[in-house]
Amino acid sequence: MRLTINLSTRTYINARQLNLVLLVFILLLTGFLFVNVLGISSKAGEISRIRGEMDSLDRKSGTDRRPVPEQDYKRVMTQIRFANEIINKKAYSWLSLIDRLEALTPDGIAFASIEPDPKKQSLKLTGSTLSFSRLRQLLENMEQSPGFSDIYLVSQNQTSVGEKQKGISFNITCQVKP
Repeated sequence: MRLTINLSTRTYINARQLNLVLLVFILLLTGFLFVNVLGISSKAGEISRIRGEMDSLDRKSGTDRRPVPEQDYKRVMTQIRFANEIINKKAYSWLSLIDRLEALTPDGIAFASIEPDPKKQSLKLTGSTLSFSRLRQLLENMEQSPGFSDIYLVSQNQTSVGEKQKGISFNITCQVKP
């Protein structure tokens, strides 16, 4: 006689234990839901309280929180741009630039004009000297200075003043570092 056991005929899921686990899980989820709903309702109450305080402060101060019309906004922005341009022009000390340039200029060089361009932060120098070695010394001094960059000798010409006085006239352009 051969005995066979058929395992599929018996239920192996403990329904009581499964129902207990599901009940605990549902109770936990309900607890989390309750805590979240309380948090959301307290935050909503806080938001409405703050809005009420803002409105009462606005009424006390007499300010109006309406949006600014486009025309007024453009007008104010134009005034701000104008003020910023003035500030930018005043921000760079051109007198200190002239002091630096004076310290770099060797003897025997005379500047006829110094033309700063605040927008491009550039400088155009026109002048004269007796010899090219002095002009070369000026260019070398400017190249070694941290305040100047992109230094170009645009032109140089032999000039004569009277019968005996000869010299060189020159034009230099450079970028000025603040």
